[in-house]
Amino acid sequence: MGEIVIGCGGWQYFIIPNVDPLKAYSMAFRFVEVNSTFYRIPPIDLVKSWRRRVPKDFEFSVRLNRLISHVEKINPTEKVVKAFQDCIEVAEILKSKILVLETPKSFDPIKAINRLKNLLKKVDIRDIRIAWEPRSGWPPKAVEEAIKLKLIPITDYSIREPPYDDEEIAYTRLFGKGRHNIYQFTDEDLIKIKERAERRRSKKVYLSFHGIRMYLDAARLERFIKKGELPRVTKSYGIDSLAEILIDAKFPATKEELVRRHGWKLIDIDEKTRVPASVILKQLRRKNYRSLEELLRELRMRFENGN
Repeated sequence: MGEIVIGCGGWQYFIIPNVDPLKAYSMAFRFVEVNSTFYRIPPIDLVKSWRRRVPKDFEFSVRLNRLISHVEKINPTEKVVKAFQDCIEVAEILKSKILVLETPKSFDPIKAINRLKNLLKKVDIRDIRIAWEPRSGWPPKAVEEAIKLKLIPITDYSIREPPYDDEEIAYTRLFGKGRHNIYQFTDEDLIKIKERAERRRSKKVYLSFHGIRMYLDAARLERFIKKGELPRVTKSYGIDSLAEILIDAKFPATKEELVRRHGWKLIDIDEKTRVPASVILKQLRRKNYRSLEELLRELRMRFENGN
C-alpha cells in the first residue's frame, strides 16, 4: 500500500476569520488540486505567492486549462501549445508533480489520447506527470494507449476502481453519486474510498475531494485513516442534527423543495449512524411548511413524544 495524501479541489472556501484561506487550508491538509487554472491562467507573481504561503512539504496538483481540453479538444494548435506551456510553468513554480487533464463525456477517449500524443511532441513536460480523467469512460484501447504514454488514470474511487495502477502515482477525483457536485459522502462511501486507495500498488495515492462539502468529507476520511473512526458531521443527534443542517433553509417551502435542496446533507442519528436528511424529510406529513420551527415541531411530536 502506498502513502495516502488527502486534499480538495481548491482552498477559496476554506474560511477562518482573519486568516488567509490558503494558509489556513495548508494547516489542515497536505495537498490541494488547483482548480482555478481550468478557467484562467493566474499571474505568475500570484502563483509564486501561493508557493511561499504554504509549508515546504505541501503539495499542489494543477488542472489543465479548459481551452486545451474542452474548447480546442486537445488539437495541437498554437493556442493549445501555449496554454499547455503556461500550465507547465505554473506547475514548476508550485513544484507540482501532476497536471490534471479532464476530458468531457462528449469527447471520445480514443480520439482524445491520439491528439494528446501529438500534443506531447510539441511540449516538454520535463518530469511532470499527466493524470487523465476521461469522463466518457475507459475503453480497453484507451487503457492500452494511456499505459504506453505513462498517464496516471483517474476515476472516482467512491464509484469505481481505476483501470490500472501506475507504479509511482495513483490519483482520484471524488465527486460521489450526486448531481454535479451536490453530494456529501456517507460513511459507506468513505470506507469504500479507503479500501480502494489501500489496494493501489502505487507509491503515492492522492485523494482529491470535490463538491459542496469537500473540506468536511476530506477531514472525516483523514480522521478515519489515522484513527480508525468516522467522526460525526454535526454537533447534535436526531432532530437536533436535522435542525443544524436546515439552518440555511428558506421558508415557506414545500416538502419536495426541502428534499431536493437539503436531502443530500448528512445528519447524525447517533454516535455511529449517519443518514442523508432525505430519510427524515420524506417522512414529513404536510405538503407545505411556513417555518423551520413548524417543521421541527411536527417531527418532535411524532418521534420524540411517540405520536
